[in-house]
Amino acid sequence: NPGNSDSPVTTDEPGSEAPSDTADPNAAITEEMVRSHAVAPAADFVYDITDNGVKIGGYNGSDTIVVIPEEIEGKPVTEFYDFVFANDSPVRAVLIPESVKTLGQVFINSEKIELVICEGVTKLAGLTFGNCSNLRNVVLGEDLQEIVGLGAFADCPKLEEVHFTNNLTQIESEYTFDGCENLTIYAPAGSYAETFANENNIPFKAE
Repeated sequence: NPGNSDSPVTTDEPGSEAPSDTADPNAAITEEMVRSHAVAPAADFVYDITDNGVKIGGYNGSDTIVVIPEEIEGKPVTEFYDFVFANDSPVRAVLIPESVKTLGQVFINSEKIELVICEGVTKLAGLTFGNCSNLRNVVLGEDLQEIVGLGAFADCPKLEEVHFTNNLTQIESEYTFDGCENLTIYAPAGSYAETFANENNIPFKAE
């Protein structure tokens, strides 16, 4: 949990209130909507200042689309504590800045999260998206190299596709996509991702 360091864990920095994501709370959230959304003010987060930058421990805002700021208090956002958007979080979509390179168990067990953009991430560790029952899309960047731990995407029945590049060289667990019955993996022909898909009977399409 946040707050174990000597640094402050909350902020009262001013920031404009992010606009509502859509007039209809049940309307689908698109990638374009998330990318064009206002960055959430620092005051909406609980966080610690660490040697590496800012480690976010909680979101206290009311928006259902959350664009994480690249910096808080002049320092880069680099980490998350576990369960920031997990369980009963009302957040439906998150854009994570490219300053974050490793994602741990940030979204596990979320019933609301639909879309996550995390293009700068090089490593998924643990049950990052495990048991996210409404997850439809995760936008990964070219830098993703490894998925370690058990079930990073396990039990995400609405997840239909993930896209990898040749930079992906490790998926540690055969259970990474367990329970993703509608999933197709997209990656270059002959890539590690194709080999993994074939060995684990996951539909694959070359791109």
